[in-house]
Amino acid sequence: MTRLASERWLPARVALFLVIVATGCVDDTRLFTEGRLEDPCNNAIPICNTQAQCTLHGENFYGGEFPGGLRFIVRSEADESTMFVRFLLDEMIFPGTEMLVHAKTPDCGDFDEKHVKNRDLFDLAGDDRVIEFDIDLPGRGDHLLEVFSDMSASYQMTTTVQAR
Repeated sequence: MTRLASERWLPARVALFLVIVATGCVDDTRLFTEGRLEDPCNNAIPICNTQAQCTLHGENFYGGEFPGGLRFIVRSEADESTMFVRFLLDEMIFPGTEMLVHAKTPDCGDFDEKHVKNRDLFDLAGDDRVIEFDIDLPGRGDHLLEVFSDMSASYQMTTTVQAR
């Protein structure tokens, strides 16, 4: 009789297990942002004769929507650094064909940029929906980072700066 009772409750136990597992799983956004806090980036910080919306660093991320562009400040502590700018695409509506990631030096006199043109950006993102760029950051201090795309999608963006 005990065996029959436990068999009768087996589907309920399996369903409960699946609910517990499903609610405890980490979604793509949490995995992508690696425990960072979201910054709404609604400031106006003067830099390079323009304004940035916020300062991005390894402890925060920004969630936004393309098309369009934004400006951020990224700090480097070393004389020579590389910045990795990553986008996780969500709600992918229209792929667009252009994406620009542009970073200026602290004195605003020079820049490095990656400019993708005439390419399906959803295809570039691939199955993991991530687009990544590496940008040289010469000089210590605040760098103006500008991003632009004509795609229609929401995204989460992270920046990581590593000394070379």
